[in-house]
Amino acid sequence: MIFGPSAQIGISIGTSSVKVAELKKSGKGYSLAHFGVAQLPDGAIVNREIMNHMAVVDALKELVSKLKIKGKSVTASLSGAAVIIKKLFLEQTPANELEDAILWEAEQYIPFDINEVVFDYQLINKNGPEGKMEIMLVAVKRAIIDSYTAVLKDAGLNAKIMDCDLFALQNIFDVNQPAEQAAVALVDIGAASTKFEISIGGVPVYTRDSALGGKDLTTEIQRHLNLSYQEAEILKIDGAAQGQLPQEVLDLMHVSAEGVAAEIKRSVDFYVASNAGNAVSYIMMAGGASRLPGLSKVVEDTIGLPVQLLNPFTQVGADAKLFTQDYLGVISGLAAIPVGLAIRGFAK
Repeated sequence: MIFGPSAQIGISIGTSSVKVAELKKSGKGYSLAHFGVAQLPDGAIVNREIMNHMAVVDALKELVSKLKIKGKSVTASLSGAAVIIKKLFLEQTPANELEDAILWEAEQYIPFDINEVVFDYQLINKNGPEGKMEIMLVAVKRAIIDSYTAVLKDAGLNAKIMDCDLFALQNIFDVNQPAEQAAVALVDIGAASTKFEISIGGVPVYTRDSALGGKDLTTEIQRHLNLSYQEAEILKIDGAAQGQLPQEVLDLMHVSAEGVAAEIKRSVDFYVASNAGNAVSYIMMAGGASRLPGLSKVVEDTIGLPVQLLNPFTQVGADAKLFTQDYLGVISGLAAIPVGLAIRGFAK
C-alpha cells in the first residue's frame, strides 16, 4: 500500500435504487472496473430516510455479489433535508479555537438540536471577503448517518467515508473539466430529488436540494394510462431508449421537462439574488432523469443558458472488453455520483 490504494468503491443509496462503482488507478487517471444498479422496492427510502432496512441491505448484498466486488471499505453519500450545507464567514480565529467558533456559528443555521447532529467543515479561503475566513460547513442528523452506516455494515461493508451527493458530483466534474474557473451550475436529477450546486474553480459556492424528480413523471404516466407504477416506469425508460413513446407520454414528458426547467431556473435565480459574484456560464446535468428526451432543450430555452450532459467517462476510462461505448452511454447519467464517490476514496 506504499503507493496508495489501487481500487476504490463508491456507493450511492438513492430513493429508487442503489448504485455501485469500483474504480482502479490507471496511470494518473482512473478506470471503471465494476458498475451496477439494483432497484429498491417502493417505500424503502422516503425523503432520504431508510424505512425498510433489510430491503436496502439485501439489494446491496445482491449487487456486490453479482459484481464480484472483493473490497469492503466504501465511500457513500447523503443528501436531502437532513443534510445542511452552509458557507460561513468568520473573523480571523486561531486554529485551536476554530472548531468552537464554527460550532457556535453553526447553531444559528442548523434547524435541529446541535447535540443530534454530526458536523464537519473545510477552510476554503483563509482571507475571504472583508478579510474573514471562508468556511464550508456540512451537518447531518446523527440518526440519518447512523441508519446509512448500519445498512452498509449489515451488507458486509465498511463506510470509511460518508460524503454528500453534491460533492461527489463536484469530484467527477473536476476530473472531466479541470481548472474550470467559470461559474457552472451542476444539477443532478434523480428519482425523487433535484440537487443543485454552483461551482467556481472547483469550490461549491451555492447549494440547493428540491423534492422534484423522475418519479413525478412516472406517477403521471401511471395515472393517465391507468398502468401500475412498475409498468409506467418501464414504459418511460424503455420507450425513451427505443424512441417509441405514445404521443400522450411525450406530452407528459414535455410538461415534466418544463417543471424541471422551472425548478432549475428558480435555483439559478436564488443564486443570482444572493450572490454578487460570477454569473452562471452554463448548466451541467447528471442523474437518471437528466436523459429524458427533450429536457436539455427545454432547460436551455427556459433559462437562456447552454446545457451539457455530464458524462463521467469523458476522462474516466473503462476496459473495452467489459464495457461497450453504448453501455457507458446508457449508464452515464446514473454513474456520476457513485463514480465521484469512488474518486473521493482515493483522496488522502
